[in-house]
Amino acid sequence: MATITSSGTGSGLDIAGIVDQLVNAERAPVASRLTAKESKANELLSALGKFRSSLASFQDSLKGLKDVNTFQGRKITTGDDKVFTATANSSSRPGSYSVEVTALATAHRLSAAARPDATSAIGTGIISITVNGLTSNIAIDGTANSLNDIRNAINAAPDNPGVRATIVTGADGAHLVLSATKTGLANAMTVAVSGGDGGLSPFAYTAGGPSNTMTQLSAAADAGAIIDGVVVSSATNTISDAIEGVTLNLVSANPGTELTLGIDYDTDGAKRSVGNFVNSYNKLIDTITELTKYNKDTKDAAPLLGDSTVRGIRDQLRREISSVAGNTNAASLASVGVTTQIDGKLAADATRLDAAIAADFDSIGELFSGTTGLATRLDTIASATLSGASAIATREGNLKTTLKSITTQRASLDERLVQVRARLSKQFNAMDGLLAQLKTTSSFLSAQLK
Repeated sequence: MATITSSGTGSGLDIAGIVDQLVNAERAPVASRLTAKESKANELLSALGKFRSSLASFQDSLKGLKDVNTFQGRKITTGDDKVFTATANSSSRPGSYSVEVTALATAHRLSAAARPDATSAIGTGIISITVNGLTSNIAIDGTANSLNDIRNAINAAPDNPGVRATIVTGADGAHLVLSATKTGLANAMTVAVSGGDGGLSPFAYTAGGPSNTMTQLSAAADAGAIIDGVVVSSATNTISDAIEGVTLNLVSANPGTELTLGIDYDTDGAKRSVGNFVNSYNKLIDTITELTKYNKDTKDAAPLLGDSTVRGIRDQLRREISSVAGNTNAASLASVGVTTQIDGKLAADATRLDAAIAADFDSIGELFSGTTGLATRLDTIASATLSGASAIATREGNLKTTLKSITTQRASLDERLVQVRARLSKQFNAMDGLLAQLKTTSSFLSAQLK
């Protein structure tokens, strides 16, 4: 039969409360040490994560700077963008050109005579379509020879030379319309029919032919323009081989009207790129300063104060920022007016930057881009720092291991204190039981003595 023990009945003491206090007293120093260690590890892990994030953002800002085209944009002006527009790459040179758009490129289009409908049988034979020297012979047999069937056969031909067939239905009936898929005189269509029962005769066309049975809706034509008095043409409405590095996109023909095409360096874009670099670098320095500062008034130290790893990375960046490379007019940031301030951040002198751009526009891009450019060198430092084998990554791994260890130690402490509580409860209850017996004996003896 089980024995019911009433803790404290013999001694009158709050045994449960006493055991709680003793267990808590044993827990406190170990728990406090683990909490402090955990807090420190989390603080360092958070600080390193913030540093990595800031460095990654800075690295992202370097991607465009590594491409020389970022700094070698061109600014285009046209007399009327409803007549033509233009784009220019870094191989183009500043200049002004006279442009007259005399004609737009068009695609060849043919229409056959109307049929009562698109589903009735027409005839059999072979339709041969030739475009730019390529011919497709399309066989039409008695099982599928309606206007719909002929359209589908032309469009599905594996050797289709560049023709799209459609059906347009009007008040007079259904018309088969053939359209060249490419513009230009060279892409004019020739359609011939042969064999069969002669029912395909309405689908024939040869340029200038006296007995064409198809009607020409629009002629194949090249685009034409006159640039600085030089006649140029193109099979499309894009002209890219007339002015080096410049592509003209013709919008509408305006014969007899000369418009001005202006090409100049995009100095605003170059200055904007330099300014964006300065801002992104300064944001990184702000983060490093925040994580490594010391407040002498409050005596508060940031988590990475005196950290040799972060300090080393910051110093590497500073060395590259202040380095001189090459013999161009823009061999360093200082030469284009970007200098390091007392707080480690950069500042750009607009006047000196303008002068450097005016002196040698291309050298601004050479300073940042290419395999030996500043952006590439800074990106190399960032990549090494952010890699999984870096000192930062190793430290983060060690801190995470420490946090796991603290969790394990807390679990072990809880298990040990369960045993301590059981032992103390057993000891105090034993003492309480003994006191209860002594009280009983004392009461008995007192009664006997009376």
